[in-house]
Amino acid sequence: MDRPWKELHSSTKTVWITQPNEMHAVLKRAETAFQVAKGKYVESGGNLELVMQTAEAFGRGLFTQLIGEKPKDWTLKEWLETITRDIFNPLGTGATITHLTSRQAKSIVFRSLLQEKSDDLELSSLFTYGFMRGMLKSAFPKGEVIMESTMAQGAPVSEFIFKTNATVEERWERERVKTFFATTMKM
Repeated sequence: MDRPWKELHSSTKTVWITQPNEMHAVLKRAETAFQVAKGKYVESGGNLELVMQTAEAFGRGLFTQLIGEKPKDWTLKEWLETITRDIFNPLGTGATITHLTSRQAKSIVFRSLLQEKSDDLELSSLFTYGFMRGMLKSAFPKGEVIMESTMAQGAPVSEFIFKTNATVEERWERERVKTFFATTMKM
């Protein structure tokens, strides 16, 4: 299988960088799902739970349609390679995986066409978190996506930690992220 990312080595670490090759059909699906989530948000008077549910469902659906069933003994590296090749790269998503072990991976998303095309950066960031969470939970039901930071001076940059087996505290991350965006969006 061709590598979906470029692997860079230094004397102290290795990083992996996606190789975006935007495919209009996949990006259009993401834009449509985001517009549905945004519509639900507006119609409900600002219910972020509806955005999260829509985003997670989109992530699970995209995973099922584009990836299919996971192998019985799938590793986090195999999952990342697969979603990078079949989902991130076709979405035009630029990301760097800065740390990778069998149990967790750190990734900095530095380019998201969905966010770049959106007039609502906060809502599109929340949607991106939700759809990544849906994809991860499809492969690792006990896992969690931790959002470390979002946006650097208004740019769509987010740091995510993908965990295959979340602690009890980490399982509250979804609610923490919603609360963060609820607070941010009221400002």
